[in-house]
Amino acid sequence: MILALTPNPALDLTYEVDTIAVFAEHRVRRVHAAPGGKGVNVARVLAQLGRRALCAGPLGGATGEEIRDLLVAADGVRQAWTPISGSSRRTVTVVAPDGATGFHEPGPALSPAECSQLKEDLRAQLSSDIGPQSSDTSPQPSDDARRIAAVTLSGSLPPGLDGDQLAGLVQACREHERPVLVDTSGPALLDAARAGADVLKPNLGEALAATGEDTPLAAARALLDLGAGTVVCSLGADGMLGVHRTPAGDAAWQAAPAEAISGNPTGAGDSVVAVLAARLLMDADPLPDVLRHAVAVSASAVTCPVAGQIDVGLAARLLPTVSIEEIPCP
Repeated sequence: MILALTPNPALDLTYEVDTIAVFAEHRVRRVHAAPGGKGVNVARVLAQLGRRALCAGPLGGATGEEIRDLLVAADGVRQAWTPISGSSRRTVTVVAPDGATGFHEPGPALSPAECSQLKEDLRAQLSSDIGPQSSDTSPQPSDDARRIAAVTLSGSLPPGLDGDQLAGLVQACREHERPVLVDTSGPALLDAARAGADVLKPNLGEALAATGEDTPLAAARALLDLGAGTVVCSLGADGMLGVHRTPAGDAAWQAAPAEAISGNPTGAGDSVVAVLAARLLMDADPLPDVLRHAVAVSASAVTCPVAGQIDVGLAARLLPTVSIEEIPCP
């Protein structure tokens, strides 16, 4: 089972409109409400890929209860939240035919005690099997399937939870010998690298901003220098770059789609994290193969109206068209 820890879960509201303009009124054609936050989206994609996932992180208030209730209906996703006194945040994404515009609340401030409890809950989850939920009457998996085998830490940090505490969560995973993938930005990305995250998954802007480098390859190698095991950098319509360090030196590949796909890109990066967790952390597939699958799945996610959804059939059809190129690392 893969534990998807979301430091800042959200209730994702998606409005579909015919067009969008600043300082204008809009008639909403359709409204979607879904459990969100990057880690929650990762868990939902993992379930669609046939993998068992556990959602964890701080959750509170009426919004938190709505997130919990919506996740109950998501097949294959279990929950083990850390209760907090504040109310979890909301996000609003307005989707028009030519693109999407998002509005993200900052999230509730965590107290020092809540930050400590989050880490203790993670340690407990890594130390024991995850049994069935009280409402789950389905046939139960084996002990191996209930054991947490890998961890993802995805998304923004709420007020009160800083990069040092994120690094502490990474270190807890390493102490329990579980591979961990981190998808975050800013100084916290550097803290995760220094803590020895097995995989980092920034996008291009996040990688360049955090490292001060001017190319994705240089930024990825800078994160490897800090202690990360593998860096996968999303490049938007150009696909993604994967770099890891071997005894013979750094090795890098770029996977690219045959053509750009328009739609809602909000959950594309989260679908990449799900593929990396399943195929790289769990299955230890070769990095070039993992990158090709990640590009295909993320492209299928763009065609879906709501983050956390993928089109498995479309991803399978796109996979043969994804190109892979080895990039020199002088």
